[in-house]
Amino acid sequence: MHFEFVSKCIILSLKFVTNYLNFNSMKIKKGLFSLVILAFAGINAFGQAGLNAPVPVDQNVRYGKLENGLTYYIRKNTEPKQRAEFYIAQNVGAILEEDSQNGLAHFLEHMAFNGTKNFPGKGIINYFETVGVKFGYNINAFTSLDETVYNLSDVPTIREGIIDSALLVLHDWSHFISLLPEEIEAERGVIREEWRTGRNAERRMYKKLMPVIYKGSKYAERDVIGDINVINNFKHQELVDYYNKWYRPDLQSIVIVGDIDVDKVEAKIKEVFADIPAPVNPTPRPYYELPDNDEPLVGIATDPEARNAMMYLYFKHDATPKDAKNIGYMRNDMVRELITSMISSRLNEIVQKPNPPFVFAASGYFNMVRTKDAMAFYAALRPDKMIDGIKGIVREAERVKRFGFNTSELDRAKSDYLRSLENELKEKDKQKNQKFVWECINHFLEGEPMPGVEFEYLFAKQLLPTVSIDEINAVAKQLITEKNVVISLMAPEKEGVVVPTQEQVLNALKEVKAENIEAYVDKVITKPLVEKIEKPGKVKKENANNVFGTTEWVLSNGVKVVIKQTDFKEDQVIVEAFSKGGSSLANVDEVPSANMATEIVTNSGVSEFTSTDLEKMLAGKMVNIRPVIGDDYEGFSGNASPKDFETMLQLIYLYMTQPREDKESFDTYLGRLKAFLANASSDPRMAFRDSITLTLANHNPRVMPFNLEFLDKVDFDKCMKFYKERFADASDFTFIFTGNISPIEAKPLIEKYLGALPALNRKEDAKDTGVRPPKGKVKNYFTKPMQTTKSSVFVGYTGEIEYNVMNDILADYLTSILRTRYLEEIREKEGGTYGVGVRVSLRNFPVNSYVVQIQFDTDPKLRDKLIGIVYSEIQKIMNEGPLADDLNKTKEYMLKEYEQNKRENSYWANVIRAKYEDGLDFYTNYDEMVKSVDVNAVKEFAKKLFSQGNIVEVVMTSESKE
Repeated sequence: MHFEFVSKCIILSLKFVTNYLNFNSMKIKKGLFSLVILAFAGINAFGQAGLNAPVPVDQNVRYGKLENGLTYYIRKNTEPKQRAEFYIAQNVGAILEEDSQNGLAHFLEHMAFNGTKNFPGKGIINYFETVGVKFGYNINAFTSLDETVYNLSDVPTIREGIIDSALLVLHDWSHFISLLPEEIEAERGVIREEWRTGRNAERRMYKKLMPVIYKGSKYAERDVIGDINVINNFKHQELVDYYNKWYRPDLQSIVIVGDIDVDKVEAKIKEVFADIPAPVNPTPRPYYELPDNDEPLVGIATDPEARNAMMYLYFKHDATPKDAKNIGYMRNDMVRELITSMISSRLNEIVQKPNPPFVFAASGYFNMVRTKDAMAFYAALRPDKMIDGIKGIVREAERVKRFGFNTSELDRAKSDYLRSLENELKEKDKQKNQKFVWECINHFLEGEPMPGVEFEYLFAKQLLPTVSIDEINAVAKQLITEKNVVISLMAPEKEGVVVPTQEQVLNALKEVKAENIEAYVDKVITKPLVEKIEKPGKVKKENANNVFGTTEWVLSNGVKVVIKQTDFKEDQVIVEAFSKGGSSLANVDEVPSANMATEIVTNSGVSEFTSTDLEKMLAGKMVNIRPVIGDDYEGFSGNASPKDFETMLQLIYLYMTQPREDKESFDTYLGRLKAFLANASSDPRMAFRDSITLTLANHNPRVMPFNLEFLDKVDFDKCMKFYKERFADASDFTFIFTGNISPIEAKPLIEKYLGALPALNRKEDAKDTGVRPPKGKVKNYFTKPMQTTKSSVFVGYTGEIEYNVMNDILADYLTSILRTRYLEEIREKEGGTYGVGVRVSLRNFPVNSYVVQIQFDTDPKLRDKLIGIVYSEIQKIMNEGPLADDLNKTKEYMLKEYEQNKRENSYWANVIRAKYEDGLDFYTNYDEMVKSVDVNAVKEFAKKLFSQGNIVEVVMTSESKE
């Protein structure tokens, strides 16, 4: 290497480290030297011939392979503290099934929770729930066509025994799932109900389209849930054969990330997994090709229950082989991400214009199957103008192909890309375990680079400037091809909806290619967001009696500001703001407009800037702020990077003082929503949801389903009038800022922008609008034409109860305990449903009240029996209290969640808001209150809720039979 090049490397590396330290405000660490070495290696690899160099593996990951072929990844990470993730990734999935096994890869995933060598029966669930690791939340798995992944998440690492047990579970999932005949038979019902619940319009249409999208490949023949006849009738040995053939160490990886001792865990892995034998003459893991196509493939699927028309345009490309994902691949991936980002921005700009050809659209580059990638466009179309929408998407693809992008577009995309990496780098020591878990899993399954964020940031910092507009446009032209084109269309099957034919779609493609398309013109406003603040305010009063370690100010205009400075995230400040009132102050005829007011404003923009202008102006910034109008309050919700804190305040200032009145934008947005909801009534799920909403509200005219009738009542003038009224007076607003924010540094900015907000000194409160649930027992049973035989069941209890912290804790207990009981009695014992949703919630507006919601799908033949079980389990808790085991598991989970939440900015934002808005303290002594709950407390609480006699049953059952 020439000395001159070495010198440049040193300078660049030191500059990088200096910048890194500056924006992190951190002291020099032990790992800094390795960071510099990594920088040398990275820069050296970026030379002309270096694009073929391999990507280094993140130095923070312990990565190895046992003699039996098992791969492992271990990483120390302390967020959250004393917690860890335990994963096993299987490089096998539904694509490897034989016809007689269609659906068994997924069935096997279920069986992993029904008995293993060291955890018989429900032993995994039973043990881990005693340490706060909850089934369905922390204990879970998924199956896809090419992989199956199991996990134990948020596992406490406070005792070696828990870590040992987690490793033993992974060990058993690898090679020792019991697959007992009686357990297999019991699980058939659960899988049937998962099949039933998931067999909606989208799933049915996708299955019809698979032979086109994956034409000529085995992927056209397999979906994950499989064949219901196979599920009902397969011989047990078929499942055992699949397990023995494919679950083996050379196709498995253990991933452990969290607050653990890496050396100890590695030693344990080597010991625990040593008894799993290496496969003898194993069947090679096949990878199925997706053939190329010269002529466009067009697939069209309709369904009577489809609510939207959706199209997908794919341009297929050979995937980069796993062993070829080198430095050059990283650079190509970055270029593709810049391209899809710019395309998505253009598509979003189009839908903001009058009469857009589609409702919404976006673009992405993704892996279709292991051997094929795709440059993809997808869009929701207007049901009455599907051909126009298809042409609109094809036209934008063609515009990119012919003319490429503008330098200004690329500059924004680069700025956003680098800013995102900068955020990751700042938060590198504050990242949650899941991020690192999936980096390891993707590295194992698909060879995705995993160099660590320091390397990625340096890589982007050095290479982004070398990505020219000419290169971008040349690559875009290669991505949008003439061959390997696939178009799929999903549409409602409904009288009056004209669905294009395959020939019409192909003609639309030809017509667009023959058009005289013009190049995109990038209109950019260079004016500042806020040019001048006429009358900034001052902090008038500082409250010395602060709660939760906050700083509290009252500004000269009456605005109250509460700041809690934390070190949980380096690059995050959260804002929550509220003022009493909300949509409760709207008249009945104003309710639809009041409920849509903030959506209308955010889609219009602020001051002279449209929403598209704002998107362009905010490139390279991390800021997100939205005005909100709830039932009983109006306010703001959002977040920003500390360095973009001023921008967030500017946006708040403009949303309160200069919301943009744009009737054209209103008409466009409402038109898109109406097009999107045009066929919503065809979807039985919507009918069920709306029936629940209306019945619970006792058909009060203020409560309306979100449908076409609702949108027809939304009036532009009423929207703007109501919005301006709600945000006209800042004197009763409370702003809560939580995160990496210094009160000293924030004070002048807060005085400048929040202190300048208008103050009318109104005294307002939310209004009791009289919305109440019905009294007594109300039944709403109805039938609905459905393609899949099904009953959807909702049971709700309502009434009044004091809104306080202890009752809220008891509501969480009851929610968890009922979920556990229904999981065991309805799902496991009866095989009657895939899952029962339970939620017990309290509220204090318009009165102190509660609602218990219980919901599930099932076979109509089982409907009445399962409803009986819903009531019988409630009666048991009222008479005898919960099982002590259920209560203790819930207690452990709640305490674990509490400990983790205390290091989240969002948690503190909510806790502080509850204190200021409702006078409730959900932090002080919370853990002691959780610990104090016993069987009798839950029993008495259940009696209060379930003895008031107000019950709502909503049951929807299919008319037709399969």
